[in-house]
Amino acid sequence: MRRTAEEAAQTKAALLEAALFQFAEHGVAATKLADVAQRAGLTRGAVYHHFTDKTALYAAVIANSWDSVTAPVWAVLDSDGPVEDRLREFLVAWLRRLREDRHFRALLTITLNASYGPDQPEGISDGRASKSYGLADWLQRLETFLAGKRDGARDGDGAGAGTGAGAGQRGTHADDPSGAAAGILAWLCGTALLAATDPDLLPPSDASGVALPLRGALP
Repeated sequence: MRRTAEEAAQTKAALLEAALFQFAEHGVAATKLADVAQRAGLTRGAVYHHFTDKTALYAAVIANSWDSVTAPVWAVLDSDGPVEDRLREFLVAWLRRLREDRHFRALLTITLNASYGPDQPEGISDGRASKSYGLADWLQRLETFLAGKRDGARDGDGAGAGTGAGAGQRGTHADDPSGAAAGILAWLCGTALLAATDPDLLPPSDASGVALPLRGALP
């Protein structure tokens, strides 16, 4: 029984992996379940054993990948150090992952580009709901970070605060944390869409490549 459960888990993981890249490369609307099965080296029956339809498969791909794939990048904001340094490192890490991590790039591609044909109204609703939920979560995390509501004393606590720009001033970086967060979110989405077209079009994965969004967020 244990072996059967493990094999089922492996089959499901293979289908989710295949669907992630099939959706990213060919689009959700154009992808057929048979395409996913073929890519995974499995039968179409295996797909239907785990997922009722393509909408359920798409939702499972997002749910399975969202935290595990994006969490390492967002964890940079929760590290120690001045706010400006952490935000810069976060944005640089974002660009690097878009360039180097195919799972990250594929997930962002299907999250931002997902669409369904007019013959699948449920898919349209579910796809938009998943996208809206994910982006709303990003926006809230950025607002919280810029407003200084998460561990607000960290920057000004002890020698680690330093004298660099932003040290000891958390919560005062942006006159409008909500507006600044929205601006960063727009940059994140824009770079993700650019990476989906051609990662070589991205700005440099260093401080120079993130200077503009950083300056806009931390006046």
